[in-house]
This record gives sequence, C-alpha cells and structure tokens, in this order.
Amino acid sequence: MTGISIALGLTSAAVIAFQLVIMQILSVAQWHHFAWMVISVAMLGFGAAGTALFLWRRVLSRSFDRVFPLLLAATGASMAATTAVTQRLGTFDAFLLFFEPAQVGFLLMTYTVYAVPFFLAGLAISLVFYVKVEGISRVYFVNLAGSGLGAALILGLMHISPLEYLPGILALLPLLGAVLVVPRARPFPGALAIAVAGIVTLLALRASPLPAPSQYKEISAALDLPGARVTHRSTSPYGQIEVVRAEALRYAPGLSLQYRREPPVRDVVFNNGSYFGTLAGTSPPGEHILDHTTRVLPYAARQPRRIAVLGAATGEDVAHALSRAAPEHVAAVEPHRSALRLLTDRHPEWNGHLYENPAVSTHGRSVRQFLADRSYGEYDLFVAPPIGEFGGTSGVHALAEQYHLTVEAFSTMYRRLTPGGMIAATVWLEDPARPSLKLAATWREVLLREGVEKPDHHVLAIRGWNSATFLMSNRPFSDRETQSVRETAAALGFDPLLLPDIREDERARFNRPGDPHFFQRLDRALGGAPGGARAGPESARAGPESAGTGPESAALPGDSLPGDSWFDLRPARDNRPFFFHFLRPAAIPELRESFGTRTLPYLELGYFLALASALQALLAAVLLILAPLAATGWNRGSRRWTLLYFAGTGAGYMLFEIVLIQRLSLYLGQPVYAAAAVLGTLMLTSGAGSLLSGRFRPTGKTIAGIALVVAALILASGILLRPILVRTLGYPLPVRALVTILYTAPAGLCMGMLFPLGLRRLAKTHDSHIPWACAIDSCLAVSASAPAVLIALSGGFAVVGGVAAGAYLLVAAAAPGLASS
Repeated sequence: MTGISIALGLTSAAVIAFQLVIMQILSVAQWHHFAWMVISVAMLGFGAAGTALFLWRRVLSRSFDRVFPLLLAATGASMAATTAVTQRLGTFDAFLLFFEPAQVGFLLMTYTVYAVPFFLAGLAISLVFYVKVEGISRVYFVNLAGSGLGAALILGLMHISPLEYLPGILALLPLLGAVLVVPRARPFPGALAIAVAGIVTLLALRASPLPAPSQYKEISAALDLPGARVTHRSTSPYGQIEVVRAEALRYAPGLSLQYRREPPVRDVVFNNGSYFGTLAGTSPPGEHILDHTTRVLPYAARQPRRIAVLGAATGEDVAHALSRAAPEHVAAVEPHRSALRLLTDRHPEWNGHLYENPAVSTHGRSVRQFLADRSYGEYDLFVAPPIGEFGGTSGVHALAEQYHLTVEAFSTMYRRLTPGGMIAATVWLEDPARPSLKLAATWREVLLREGVEKPDHHVLAIRGWNSATFLMSNRPFSDRETQSVRETAAALGFDPLLLPDIREDERARFNRPGDPHFFQRLDRALGGAPGGARAGPESARAGPESAGTGPESAALPGDSLPGDSWFDLRPARDNRPFFFHFLRPAAIPELRESFGTRTLPYLELGYFLALASALQALLAAVLLILAPLAATGWNRGSRRWTLLYFAGTGAGYMLFEIVLIQRLSLYLGQPVYAAAAVLGTLMLTSGAGSLLSGRFRPTGKTIAGIALVVAALILASGILLRPILVRTLGYPLPVRALVTILYTAPAGLCMGMLFPLGLRRLAKTHDSHIPWACAIDSCLAVSASAPAVLIALSGGFAVVGGVAAGAYLLVAAAAPGLASS
C-alpha cells in the first residue's frame, strides 16, 4: 500500500497544481482566470471517470496492478501535452465567442482537452477508492493531503519557472508515481507506457509554446506595431510581465487636444497581456504630461503634500505627484510585488530611478491591506487606480472582483484623509455610460455614511474627450477652488462635469456626450441637481438602490429617462465586489431590441460568458456522467437517498470553496494566492477529517450530525468571522495565513468526514453504487461552479454561502436513508 499511497499523493498534488496553472494560462490568453470554470473542468473529468469506473468496475478492479500505472503515465503525458495541443488545434477567444460560431467549437474543444488529464487522474484515484474501500479513510486522507501540498508547491514553482514549462514539470509527478507502482512480475506494459509518457513530457518541455493572448488584448495590438519586440519577460503567481518596445509606441494618456508637443516614445509594461503601465520616468517640476489630462484635477483644486498613489504600477501618477510643488511624501502602493521588485531592485533605470526618490516610499501590498494599516498615517490625497480601459472594456471585467472600488474601500480612504483631504479617481468613458455613474453613486453612499448632508458640495469632476476625473473631499469645495478648476479645464479644452454651482451651458462646451441624458443621470446618481438645486433630504438618504438604477428609484423628482432600467448601478460592496457588473437580466429583451442580438453580449461579455459556461458545464455533465449511468438502469428503484446525499456533498463543497476563494482574494490580495490557500487548506483539513472519520461508525445519526455542524460552520464563517478578516487585513502575511487556516479549517475538517463516511455506509449494502456516488458528487460540483458566480453577481457571496449551507442540510436529511437506498 505504501507505493500506491505515494503515487496517489503525487498525482493528487499534480491535479491541484495543474488547475492553478490553467488559471494562469487563461489569465494570459483571456481577461480573467476563470477559476470557477477550471474547477468545473476538473470535476467534470473526475465525474466522467466515476462513470467509466461504474461501467467497467469489474474489469478495471481485476486488472488494478496493471491498469493503475498505465493511468498515471497517461495522466502525466496528457498534462505535458495540453498546452501544445490547444495551441495547435486553435484556442478559443472569449471576445469572439458570441460573434463567430466557430468559437463555440473551440471552447468545447478547449474544455475537452483540459478535461482529459483530470479524467485520467480521476479514474486512477477513483479506482484506488473502489479497490481499497476498506481503508477509505486513510486513502482519502492521502488524496486530500497530496492536493493541499500541490497548492503550496505550485506557488513556489511559479516564482522560478516560466509559465510554459509548468505543465511539463507537473507531469513528472504522476510519472514518478507510475514508476513506484509498476508490478515487478509483469513490468513491461507499465514500463513501456512510462517511457512513452516520458518522451512526450520531454518533448513538451523542449517545445512548450507560450500561451497565445487574444488578438484583442492590449499586448497583441502593441506587438502589431512596426518593429515591436518583447524586451523582457518574467513570470510569478502575480502574472506574466512583459515589456514591449516599438518606435511607434507613444505615450498619450487621454491628452488634451490643446497639447501641441509630440507624444513621447516609451516602453510599455503588460501583465498577462493587459496594459499595466508605461515606463514614462520622471519629469521636471510643472512639466509632466499628465498635467495635460483630466488627472490634473486634484492639483488644480488644492496643493496636497502627503499623497498615496494606489495601484502605482510603473509610477506614472507618482512622477506626476512629484512634479507638483515638491510634495512632502508620496506612497506608491502596488500589489504586484514582482513588478515592483523589477522596477526597484532589478531595473530601476527603466523608469528613471523614480522609486529611489527619497520622498517616495514603496509598498508591495494590496490597496485594501495598505488602507487597513493605520501605521501609515493620514494623507491629503488618495489617487485611485484608473477605472476601466481606453476605448471601453466590452464588459470583459464583469466577473473580476474589484475590492478597491467598493463602498468599504472608499469609506476607509475617506477616514484616512487629513482635514481637507481628497480622493481622486479617473474613469475611462464608455457609451452607454456606466462606470462613471456607478462611481458617483458609490461616492454618494460613502458621503452619506460619513454624515455629509450635501454630497454634491463635496465632489468635483472634469471631462475630456475620452476620460473623466472625479474628486471627493471631506470638506466642501470653496468658490475659489471651483473657479480654479473651471479655469484649468477651460485652458485644456476640458468641460466641468460636476461642480457645486455648475451651469448646464458649460458642461458640453468642448466635448458632447453620446447619451443626451448623461448629465441628468449623473446628477441623479450623486443625489444633486444641476444649477445648484438640491435633492430633498428624503432622496439624499434613499440609499444605494436609488442611484439611477431605474425610474422608480430616481434621486431627483420628475419623469424617468430612456434606458433607466437597463443597468444595475448599485454601488459595489465587499459582499458583491463586481464593480464592472452592470447588466440587469430582466432588461436583456429590451437591450436586445435596442442594440441587436449580436451586439448585446458585448455590453457585458463576462456575464454572458459565465452564463454560456454554466450551460455548457451542465450539458457536459449530463452527457458524460448522467446519461451513461441512466442507460444502465441506475435510475430504477428507490435510490434517491444516494442521489441526494452525494449531490449535497458535491454541490456544497464546491460552493463553499468558491465563496472562500472570492472572499480571500480580498484578504490575501491576489486570486492565485487565494485559490492556492483555499484549495491547500481545505484539502489538508478535509484529509485530516477523512482520517478522523475512521474512528466513527457510519450511522445515519452520526453523519447527519456532522452535516448539520458543517452547515452551521458555513453560516458562521459568513456572519461571525468576517469582522475578524476586516480587522486583521492590514496584518503581516504570516498572521493572515494563520487566520486563513483558522477560518477554513473547522468546516474543512468536518466536510472531509462526510464523503468517506457516506461511502462506508453505502458499501455495507450497495458497494456497486460507490462509482455512481463519486460520479454524482463530481457532477454536482461541475454543475454548481459556474452558477455560483452568477448567484454572486446578483446576490453576493452571502447568498452563495447560504446555498452551500442548504446543500449540507440536504446531506443531513439524506444520511439516515443512505444504506437502505
């Protein structure tokens, strides 16, 4: 059993690590890590494996000694070849999915290719479960412990190995496991399979292609320029950094049309193929190029001395701050630690030694972690990261958590301001207008929370031809300050957008918005009226639901405006941090009528992609898992308790896992770290729970009690423990890691007991149901992953957690009848 246990642990480690690698590959190729889709692909493979084992369990179990090493060798070979196969057959492009019908086929093919290694590994692991069911507690522990160690292993590998080599490196783990379990009596078939798989792995390592980014990602456009080339490439868990140089790559970030100089040529940094920043370097006092953009607004209004640039990237806003009246201190906060080290330690000359300036301090932390640490003191100005992208995003970021743009984030900034302090945020304009309206609604909510009765007296904004900058202060702006802003805007050809005494005739002097009702929507979102009129106190306190989201919730009296009901402009919150999610599902018919069927998905591509993936995962689960089982007659008779029990364990575990990943993305500051921490901790603690379950008799009463404890822990984690996360957000990483373990471990320990206890109870009367139970568990995990994201978009993580708790209540109800099914 020792060799089998080691092989099982190595394969389990490779499976979890491979999931995280796929997330990174998708982040480079597309606009999102699609963690929920990757997890569903893995579970689909495992579910199909359970079906295969159910159909051919007698043949496979009789030939276990020969089949097991063959499956491990095939797992390694398929892992190594996955990236090369998907690149050669054609990779799907999320941006074209609803425009080119062929992309649906590419998505299905990609889904299938990625599922193959998980199918083979799942078949090997499920076969061990079936053959060694008498020791299932120990076997399941080895499986989950190996998975947990795999999550830690891949984080280390991501720091030292290029992304394209990681699939081949991980393939070595199941290959080593295959070597350990080759039968000595008849070694030839296994040895041959290992040799072939080894050759495939070596070839994959030698010719591993880089993940090809979508043709619509920013780096693709940059590399299409004449003479463009990549001068630097490095990888880490934070993403793949690339520096592109081209003579035609000019730096003109929303420049005023009054700018008469030639835009400078500068190298550009990309992270996972998306724009990260320009290496613009330093500028003499008063001569920074950003003085000719709307980002000049805070310096036109006041003279801040202590400035914090949040999401500093390559330091464009840091250099801008330094060029304005020699500030006392500038804090550069950048969560991408690898990029920050690149510009501070390895190549500080790339941005003119900007971060070596004695007035600058660098902080490799997430925005929220920096804000939570009060030891940094107060600031006169917080500069938020730019919101959106030049030319619009087509909704590709709808699924991305934006914890720095929530009500809680801006409230924390507000409380860290000095008297007269300000918060600046620049928004890239889109049509229809959505981000600018949601930002105004968010700031209104923040100001109302802080006891401000007239939010429109505390907010200024100016608008250029493609961007607008908003400015919020904890002190009302004076007439002198608003006049200074007016004069600066006029000199640059920008229009005042929000001023306490703004006139309608000055809002579109240079730049006319595409939506004729844009100014009315904006005034309503902020809760003020044009021309200095004020909304009544009732509307001022109407709350976030009134932020221009529909005629019934208008903050201003009067008739509704066309398109009011199209978009959800409620402020983002930590429970629902999807700032770029605007689409109202109920408005889809009206939007389709107004924009057309082909254009509709590009209003919010991320939402429709999640919807399509959910339908595809459900269809694949039915075809590959349930349909073959139905053909064998498993649906005849009274087997509902087996179905309900393992449906609950599969769906509940997956939903809780996804909720934890989403919540801990805020706490740990990076999605890959969050995924690794959740998968690692859950697997290790669930493994310990599996080992502990061997001490319990699998009675219905015992299992039901454990399931009720799990449901209670899930609910408690969302209600009682969240304040602990908020209070420790600014603590050092080791402390946060310990809190993460304590936050996750109790539920993981109890959840780990339920699966082996269920199998042991089932084995007493219906051992032939064990592969079917594994298939049900995986099927529901597949089916639950994508819908979990859709539920979170509309209802927040608390609702997803509630559904997960409900799934374990179902387990508790089904447990007593399990053995009699």
